[in-house]
Amino acid sequence: MGFKYIVKTKRSGVGEKKAKYYAIPVRSGEIDTRRLAKELSERCTLTETDVRATLIGLVEIMEEYLHEGYSIRLEDLGRFTVSVTSEGHETPEECTPKRVKAKKICFMADKRLKENLRRVEFARKK
Repeated sequence: MGFKYIVKTKRSGVGEKKAKYYAIPVRSGEIDTRRLAKELSERCTLTETDVRATLIGLVEIMEEYLHEGYSIRLEDLGRFTVSVTSEGHETPEECTPKRVKAKKICFMADKRLKENLRRVEFARKK
């Protein structure tokens, strides 16, 4: 089947006159917790309900640890961390906790997972 993509034109920079052609991914859809739980339960001895409860519990625990400043590494999957941001300040004292914001949750794929990207096959969508 392959990972589908389309081709679109884009200008690569400010003042760039000539557009170039780029591959743009076409998503096949979205896989939710229910579907993951169903497929996982078919591959192991846990029931679908057990797997769903585990995944939901995992998200809750991860949220707690991320709020405390931990990074979370799930073997063969990757590492989750919170990135923070603040405005620039003239003195260190001005950079108070109220001026620091959690920006996003970052994910860095595990080496094994990234190596699997070499095996992705692509197919241009017609």
